[in-house]
Amino acid sequence: MLDALEIVTTVIVGLLVGVEFSVAFVINRILDALPDDSAQLGRSHGGRMLGALMPFWYIGSLVLSAIWAVAGWGEGGAGLVVAAGGLLLLSVVMSLLMLVPINNRG
Repeated sequence: MLDALEIVTTVIVGLLVGVEFSVAFVINRILDALPDDSAQLGRSHGGRMLGALMPFWYIGSLVLSAIWAVAGWGEGGAGLVVAAGGLLLLSVVMSLLMLVPINNRG
């Protein structure tokens, strides 16, 4: 059962990180190359779409990480899971304090 939890958590968090990297390094460059105010319209639409999904995805990733840390506490590598969960929590707090206000202005 712990193996399934580890796989599901890794896949969900991995997809989350992949989406964040693709937005930062691919989508933004594509939007910047569009003419006129198309980039702003694209960012606005993308912000609405991802803004509706990301809170659930982040909270779900945090919950899965916490469950994995508790369930695998006696196993090797539990400290790494706790550290990863802490970094994920830090990214959630930073997003709420810094990125959400910026996105709301757009």
